[in-house]
Amino acid sequence: MNRKYIEDHKKSIYLFLLVFISYALVYMTKNCYSAAMTSIVAEGIMTKSQTGFIAAMFYLVYAPFQIIGGILSDKYDPGKLILTGVIGAGAANLLVYFFSTNYIAMTIIWSLNAAVQFGIWPSIFRITATELSPEHRNRGVFFISFASTVGLLLSYITASLISQWEYNFLISAIVLFCIAAAFFFIYRSIKKDMTVQETLTYTNDTSSSSPKQYSSLRVMIISGLPLIFIIYIIQNIINLGIKALAPVMFMESYANVSPALANIFNTILIVAAPLGMAVSRIRFLNRFNLMQKITLFFIAALPFLIAMTFIGKIGLIWLILSLTLLMVITGAMTVFFSFVSKAFEKFGCVATVSGSMNCMASLGIVISNYVFAKLADSFGWGFTTQCLLGIAIAALILGIIVIPIWKRFMTKMDIEE
Repeated sequence: MNRKYIEDHKKSIYLFLLVFISYALVYMTKNCYSAAMTSIVAEGIMTKSQTGFIAAMFYLVYAPFQIIGGILSDKYDPGKLILTGVIGAGAANLLVYFFSTNYIAMTIIWSLNAAVQFGIWPSIFRITATELSPEHRNRGVFFISFASTVGLLLSYITASLISQWEYNFLISAIVLFCIAAAFFFIYRSIKKDMTVQETLTYTNDTSSSSPKQYSSLRVMIISGLPLIFIIYIIQNIINLGIKALAPVMFMESYANVSPALANIFNTILIVAAPLGMAVSRIRFLNRFNLMQKITLFFIAALPFLIAMTFIGKIGLIWLILSLTLLMVITGAMTVFFSFVSKAFEKFGCVATVSGSMNCMASLGIVISNYVFAKLADSFGWGFTTQCLLGIAIAALILGIIVIPIWKRFMTKMDIEE
């Protein structure tokens, strides 16, 4: 199997900037509905359960389509899949603008929006991990993790500057169509200067001990990836769930915390997560492999998760400090999981693994936003935070189990981290 990549360092940087800006803006538009939800409910257009159902449907559709997108991104031109998703998402946002008061129509259109984005992230990750100059790939995988945070902040900044929430979707549509046009011309120009690079070929014949004789599915299984997927779901439940539920948690657990103040506290948590990406670069951690790092960071998270179980009993400032440090820790884990996907680059299935990881992240969002929200409603925040601590311990145990499996895989396949 042959792949193409950019040798020229300057053009490699241009290519990274192209995919980073594109995904940040796509992520911004993907979250424009979440940013508009408060206004939709406040104006009585829909109920909280209706807006919540639409948000749930997006990720329930989005999750399985990420696996499909990953498989296709490994086989076909990633640029074409990105263009397909961006143009389709632009059309979906435009339709929502015209049918913004129709609950049924919005549900269908926003679900279709999730489906058409099947190949965007896997293709973005494939370009970053395989088409950049070899010297830029590790840094590219590290910095591409910032794109979603930039996009999330842009979505809320945009929503705060717009007087009518419907214009969120119109602006998103315009932005997406502009991305499509820019990506088409710039990527096509850069692609002309790409060099062919041979990657490992693999078949279903496992009679040989050579790594080249393993199918991509077998490679994923012997690496311990199914267990890593479960760990990644739990990491996302903790990371994304706390950020989503924190405002309500603060207001219901502490007196004199207004919605505005709760949102300010939550902004601190959102901004803290990218700091974890810097923590992940500490040189001391280089002596450990990826699964050892992830397991160590789950151990580091336990004291702060334990502190969270005393919500309402410990001071609000101490709780916010604990959650902030927890966001830094889980933010670092996000970087480690990105490099887990990159480890499959030489087998030609990096997009498949990345898409599958994104599927797990989406499932984590659904579970955190709806299952844990229901737990809070039914049993209170004390029980809910205890459940978060419990699944973190489960992830820690799984991490300990996966460490030798991952180490053996990396050694046998001669992969450098």
